Amino acid sequence: MIGLESEKEIHILPMEERHIVELARLEAVCFSSPWSEEGLRAELQSETAVFLVAEQEGRVLGYAGMHMVCGECYVDNIAVFPSCRGMGLGRRLTEALIQKGREENGSFITLEVRPSNEKAVGLYTSLGFRAAGRRKNFYTRPVEDALIMTLFF
Repeated sequence: MIGLESEKEIHILPMEERHIVELARLEAVCFSSPWSEEGLRAELQSETAVFLVAEQEGRVLGYAGMHMVCGECYVDNIAVFPSCRGMGLGRRLTEALIQKGREENGSFITLEVRPSNEKAVGLYTSLGFRAAGRRKNFYTRPVEDALIMTLFF
């Protein structure tokens, strides 16, 4: 299992081809409907995609991705390997997406999260996101509404 070495520097950098296999593995660990290698790879060619990887000494620890269209930022996924959680990586990745949105003069950044994922909801709230609505039965395995959270810049 991938572990975090606290004395080593963690870098947040743009997703590259070399990350794809490990990110697909992370997706399978974290999500009931994971993105495939092909789906992730397609984002490397997308002009609207911003996908960032948390890496330590060449090892993938987590990642975050969003699309920016007409100043609107839509988060696709934020994921951290279970063995690397609790170290602030989710916060750093989310802050990096927020920063990118601001740099590009975005109007807002929005995402969906399972209401039962209390840690994620707490993180997003602490970063200034506010509940903006729900998507009924958005998630499967198990079925659950999505809480829509938005941060206006």
